[in-house]
Amino acid sequence: MNTPVIARAQVRKLGDDPSFRALLTAASDATSAALETLIAGITGMGLLVVHDAAGKTGALAVYRRLDAFAVEIEYVAVASALRHQGVATALVQRIQADESAMVIARTDDDAIGFYAAAGFHISDSPHDSRWPGRDRYLCVLDHLPLLRSPLTDDGEVEWIHGIPEPAPLRIVPASPRWGRDFEVLAGTLRGALGGGALAIEHLGSTSVPGLSAKDVIDVVLTLEDPGAEQDYVPQLEAAGFEFRLREHQWYGHRLFVAAPGSGLPVANIHVFAPGCPETSRMMRFRDWLRSHRADRDAYARIKRASAARTNERGNGAGRVIDYNRDKEPFIAELYARILREPRLESPGAGSTVQSSTA
Repeated sequence: MNTPVIARAQVRKLGDDPSFRALLTAASDATSAALETLIAGITGMGLLVVHDAAGKTGALAVYRRLDAFAVEIEYVAVASALRHQGVATALVQRIQADESAMVIARTDDDAIGFYAAAGFHISDSPHDSRWPGRDRYLCVLDHLPLLRSPLTDDGEVEWIHGIPEPAPLRIVPASPRWGRDFEVLAGTLRGALGGGALAIEHLGSTSVPGLSAKDVIDVVLTLEDPGAEQDYVPQLEAAGFEFRLREHQWYGHRLFVAAPGSGLPVANIHVFAPGCPETSRMMRFRDWLRSHRADRDAYARIKRASAARTNERGNGAGRVIDYNRDKEPFIAELYARILREPRLESPGAGSTVQSSTA
């Protein structure tokens, strides 16, 4: 197989090219006026193309920058003459190499196999009214340098209702209830935000069967723009969550907790944007502990010892931030091992995708 020659291009120069338009139609189902609207909408976006033997546009990838950490693939399409040659995979890899960023894609069942084989991790996403009846997914391809050199979370914290008082830190045995508690919380979040909840993941220690933990469910909620608080804070507060803090310098993190008296399971709801490196770090940490018992057991011992030391220093009570700092040496060493190699092997040359839609 020859390595595909990938070139940068501009939408405005290819907008009238029949092969380019045919690929966009394959990726979007748009024709006629809808296709013209689509082309106008992507004119300022990044575009990579591969030409076939006849010099026609045989494959394309349209993408856009989301923020400092992530780019989003809007459309990928490969003509029949270039399929089963790894062209789509090469386009994705080129985007990541050029942008030095996490790569995200939103797709349905038609292309989910390609993204999984290409090393993206997959989260369920809300249905999209543009494609009724189709299951949707948020796909994220990690950029390992961003995961290996994360932002530190020791910057300015803006507490919404004041700093919580220290409380006894208790590590309890793993409970089968934690999975059910997560489902209750996820259902509440979906009910409050509808399609705005792009992904909801159970992370943290309670997501690892067999791991002792604080009896608090950690949920990562992916929203389009955590900074647009007017779009989600009122809904979350009405659903029983209390806005706890902002960390503008740490991936724009927002934290909510289950409000006292809400009837919800005790929980932390972490809000991040799509493609946030911290979400991927947490997912890898969870997945590693699920499949590596020795590290899981070692982490349980560290957690119990750290909680005991933190409580002792505080005369029977402590702050979670101090407990987390006490665990940090173990966590840092474990992350170094987890992130030593890519999450998945790159797919073979036969992997390809006909089309995917953003």
